[in-house]
Amino acid sequence: MKNISVSVDEDTHRRLRSMAAEQGTSVSAIIREHIPTILNGGAQADTGETEPEWRRRRLTEVLEEFQRKGIGISMKDNQTREEMYQRNASR
Repeated sequence: MKNISVSVDEDTHRRLRSMAAEQGTSVSAIIREHIPTILNGGAQADTGETEPEWRRRRLTEVLEEFQRKGIGISMKDNQTREEMYQRNASR
């Protein structure tokens, strides 16, 4: 196995270390997992997915994770036009 050295800015390094700690892995393992995706133009080599299929699946996974964590907004949170512009407040 060959080694590759990569330089990243402080913020990227901090975020990668944090992600690795959350996943119980290393920064090197995270990068190693993503190399096949980079080499295959976004398609996952081990699943045989095309790039659009992979992107669709990843988007679905992210949205499901947001829903589990309660991240985002819902339509019920939308204000009416009057509330948004407080049109009746001065009347």
